[in-house]
Amino acid sequence: MGRLKKTEAKRIVDDEIARVGLGFAAFEVKDGPRPGANNLAWWHQHTPVAERAETRYNLAHLRAYIRIAGGESLPAVGIPLERQRLWMDRSTISRLEREGYLVFSAGLHSTFVLTDKGRDWLSHGQPEI
Repeated sequence: MGRLKKTEAKRIVDDEIARVGLGFAAFEVKDGPRPGANNLAWWHQHTPVAERAETRYNLAHLRAYIRIAGGESLPAVGIPLERQRLWMDRSTISRLEREGYLVFSAGLHSTFVLTDKGRDWLSHGQPEI
């Protein structure tokens, strides 16, 4: 599968947001890799401890990111599109990693990888709010 155009990626995010009954989605596309995103601590810098991962918002974004990436590995610096990168919602990724739905794999090209818990939630789980 080739890289998606920005408009195709936006349509996927909007579809997943509508699927859970929400009207707002995070969608930030930039020309280059996201600075600092290869460092897990950067992802967690501003995420309040009390925020839970199991929300409709996070479920929709995770579903969209997996669809856009074309697999279970999400590049930390942004999902490559045809000409740019989709920068994933920082708070969403932080909470999903913290609660075990994603695991961070550090390296030159760090990634977030869907876990068994994440796969189960995508297939069977329901968001709490």
